[in-house]
Amino acid sequence: MQPFRQDSNFAYLTGIQGSGFAGAINSETGHFTLLAPKLDPQLVVWMGAQPSLEDLAEEYGADACAYIEDFDTVMASNHNGLGIYTLPEDAQILKELTEKHGISGGLHSSKSNELADAVSASRAVKTDADVACLRHASAVSAQAHMAMWRGCQAGMHEYELEAEFLRVTLGGGLRHTGYPSIVAAGKNAATLHYDQNNALVGKDELVLVDAGAEYRCFTADISRTFPVSGRFTAAQRDLYSAVLHVQEHAISLYQKGKGWKEEVIRPSRQLYCQLLLDLGLAKGSVDALLDNDIDKLFQPHGLGHFLGMDVHDVSPSGPVPEQLQAGHVVTCEPGLYFVDHMLQPAYEHPQKRGLLNQVVIDSFRPFGGVRIEDNILIQWQGNHNLTEAAGMVKSIEDVEAACKAGS
Repeated sequence: MQPFRQDSNFAYLTGIQGSGFAGAINSETGHFTLLAPKLDPQLVVWMGAQPSLEDLAEEYGADACAYIEDFDTVMASNHNGLGIYTLPEDAQILKELTEKHGISGGLHSSKSNELADAVSASRAVKTDADVACLRHASAVSAQAHMAMWRGCQAGMHEYELEAEFLRVTLGGGLRHTGYPSIVAAGKNAATLHYDQNNALVGKDELVLVDAGAEYRCFTADISRTFPVSGRFTAAQRDLYSAVLHVQEHAISLYQKGKGWKEEVIRPSRQLYCQLLLDLGLAKGSVDALLDNDIDKLFQPHGLGHFLGMDVHDVSPSGPVPEQLQAGHVVTCEPGLYFVDHMLQPAYEHPQKRGLLNQVVIDSFRPFGGVRIEDNILIQWQGNHNLTEAAGMVKSIEDVEAACKAGS
């Protein structure tokens, strides 16, 4: 049984991590009413003594605190005559409560998206407290990643590496991961959301790991690719270096005011296509590769997304920004993969096949793919790499040194 994980929006608005709570906030006065579950006294034997209403109010900064069974009295006295805006997923719950307790008159349930839109806009711009949570999640997650590198040996199962990640994050007090961990050895890395994590790890393979733990619902989202042997081969170095080059260039473009599509994505794609030519994976010109979306054959996913209380965090523009703003936290995660399902149709395409070097591609296919992912805070001046600040290394020399530290 998994430990309870709070709804992200409710946690954002109240800070409450426990189950069974409700809350009402007066948008004009800021008055916060906390409604707590009242447990049967017999359950104390199983669940322990519960905090008093006074203790809960003090812990969470509530102006008033009562049990949910007193919903009608509390709402009538503190919020009578006011419209009630709910998050879409809570509208039905509120309707049932008002009907159950006979609340009518001035209390009006609203199923509009106004509250959800306002919360999304607020969550997109991180406060100092939000960033502090992300820093802690990143610090523990970084240590867990590098513990996997040190403990990796040929002949292990991928799930043993995953277990090492969980050992470190749980040991650091982080009981939740932000998403299912991807631990993909060799060709498995070509499956972008691979999560079976049950294959054996070969001595000459790369392992792609995408994993992050949560602190107070804020999650890290870190990807690294490392050699099982502790040392990249020449071909692996070429592939890894190309992805790292794209990432470092893209991060330099993560600046306040930059348009996502034209000022970040487009120049990143141009560099990516040039590196495909340099590696011999593609032929022709950068423009020809862009016109035919050749880069998307090797990187079928986006460059990045918002990060916060959800791994694909919310914002007014959805999971990716339209324009970068100070306070945004956005991942930067270029990858280069050899996905048969993408490449085989391209070999038969009249325009694309002449732009691909199948012999060279086939020589890289056993590696599966490489991804390098960092979490970037956009600042008023420049940006701040939360992943690097957490001690997560990524240069070839530093990755190899960290792998060897366990040998």
